[in-house]
Amino acid sequence: MKNNTYFQAMNQTATDGQGKAFRAWLRSVQSESGIFEVEDLPWAKDTHDFVETLRAAGSTEFAVTDRSTDLMELLHRLADEGCTMQGLCKVTRKEISWSAQGFVNVEREGILFRT
Repeated sequence: MKNNTYFQAMNQTATDGQGKAFRAWLRSVQSESGIFEVEDLPWAKDTHDFVETLRAAGSTEFAVTDRSTDLMELLHRLADEGCTMQGLCKVTRKEISWSAQGFVNVEREGILFRT
């Protein structure tokens, strides 16, 4: 995940869906997530570009940990794009903890999808 040249070469001309895919990849790398994690799904209108970008980058699966109010609609838009829900999962990632004065491992609940 850290050496994905497709995402690293993405430039400022990206669509909103491509940008969401890029930011999900970047955040996953920065958080050292155990799996490609999507904390913030795109708007429904941007789902096609988002999924196509993930596929072009070689991503075969991702975990949705988004908790937005539009989550149900977005899950259906992912299915419309051919993504298949594999089941529930947990994602381990690093987050800053001010009380621990450093990084700690945190487990987030998610839904695993295959592209």
